[in-house]
Amino acid sequence: MIDKVDLVMWTKNGAKTLPAVLKQIGQVIPREFVNRRLIVDDQSTDNTREIAEAFGWEVIFNEGTGISDGANTALKNVESKYFVSFEQDLLLAGDWWAKIPPLLEKSQVAAASGMRFASEPRGVKKLQQYVAKKYRGEANLASWLRKRQDAAFTLGSTLDNTIYKTDAIRKIRGFPEVKVNAGVDTTLAYQLRQAGYVWVVDYGVQSVHLRGGLMHELQHQRWYGTQSYETWRQIEKETHQKPPITKFGIMYRFVISPFTGLFVAFKTREPTIAYIHPLIKLYYLKGFLESGKFL
Repeated sequence: MIDKVDLVMWTKNGAKTLPAVLKQIGQVIPREFVNRRLIVDDQSTDNTREIAEAFGWEVIFNEGTGISDGANTALKNVESKYFVSFEQDLLLAGDWWAKIPPLLEKSQVAAASGMRFASEPRGVKKLQQYVAKKYRGEANLASWLRKRQDAAFTLGSTLDNTIYKTDAIRKIRGFPEVKVNAGVDTTLAYQLRQAGYVWVVDYGVQSVHLRGGLMHELQHQRWYGTQSYETWRQIEKETHQKPPITKFGIMYRFVISPFTGLFVAFKTREPTIAYIHPLIKLYYLKGFLESGKFL
């Protein structure tokens, strides 16, 4: 039974989304269950800190830079048996508090999250929901996805709406020290599995990831691509496990993406996915090539 939790968030120039995000958290998580509310700020140049304080959050400064250092700075200040992490661009699902914390009642569960889907455009949201349903929302993994067990294992394991057992995270020496921001959550999922823990993701709890349209999403995919190799290297270094995708896998998914896009567009009755999916794979591949690690 959850008694008290600490809430933590790492921010950098989040003034645009922070008021709505903090307001929603306050409406979803009852105040009587909250101990500390901590914002770890990473040298914001806007009024992020003032907004956080206006909503009653304590502001501390990132002891380093980036998500990995921000997460560990937050962890050092956590006092409760459980804590919840958020990112600055997520509107928490209204049923999150009722459904996610109870998942920690099982002893082997160290972390639990809901899903989050893009606010716009519609095609990106529908694509994300379709993939997540096949990986997370059905009783058994779809037959055509069974060779992607590791992808299914990491999907939804994000830091933006997750509750943790504090002792479990400290037992594995905190959040992974990853040089790139994109790999912290994926590496953490591997570390928890290696330590015998489980990270549960509930597809039915769906938060909103605030996005700025298709080009915003495509540039984000390109950014993921530039950081993938370092993420893989960190996973192998920390856990000696194989990463969820290979260089061949990236190229293969790009090559078949026009066909996959048409298939998913038909299944979801969302025609824009026919070109959105290939574009996403193209931008991811572009980012990976820019990283210089493809050959």
